[in-house]
Amino acid sequence: MKKILLATFVILTTSIASFAQNGELMATTHNVYSGITHTYKATGTDDFTWEVFSDVACTAAVLPASDTYTFSAGTDLTKDLTITWNEPATSPATYYLRLKQLNTGTGCYNYKTLTVIVTSVNDMTFAFAPTASTEDCAVNISLSDVIFDVTLSGTNLVHEATKQAQVEYAIGTGIKAWLNVDLGSTTGAGTYTITIPASQLLSSDPKVDQNFDINIYRLRDGNGAINDFASTPITHVWKANALPTIVDIVF
Repeated sequence: MKKILLATFVILTTSIASFAQNGELMATTHNVYSGITHTYKATGTDDFTWEVFSDVACTAAVLPASDTYTFSAGTDLTKDLTITWNEPATSPATYYLRLKQLNTGTGCYNYKTLTVIVTSVNDMTFAFAPTASTEDCAVNISLSDVIFDVTLSGTNLVHEATKQAQVEYAIGTGIKAWLNVDLGSTTGAGTYTITIPASQLLSSDPKVDQNFDINIYRLRDGNGAINDFASTPITHVWKANALPTIVDIVF
């Protein structure tokens, strides 16, 4: 019986010591792209301290000076902490954001740790789908906007009702502008559409074939992460077929 009690005591002591050292690791994970600034919130009236670690045991601290991240206010002593996650040396990279909550009245404290996986924005890409419109009659006839099938990819890409993905585009060498990716029945990566206003695809002469270069320069997901293709724009050539020339009616 003494051996059983001793074994139970050892297990309980070890368990308590482990809990006191590490606190609680959250079951959920925060996936985020590099370059994103995100606010993490705590509740309560105690004192809070935030730290970032590279290991789940929270023994290897990662300092803001490491270029892994930056605290927006330059301090970790705040209830709500805003962090900008920088480009990881190896993507994806896993970090552990630990919150220490201290009751100043009793001197007791506890920890809560969130796993954060930071992925390079290069993981997030845009492409015109094989089914994208390639040609039509000179748009002057219908004055209809032109819809193009596009594909968004990315492990952590955000595209949903309240956080809509966008692309920066221009027709030829025209002025660049942001354009919403239309929302579909899915969220995140998938095939969607973009709609180019008819006014930007007007043929200068509807009786002559004309090609329009639709250039995509940047993709921005719903959280604001941006992958820049400016050096090599993603281009789709759309052809406005000439209208037939009708000779005069003979009468």
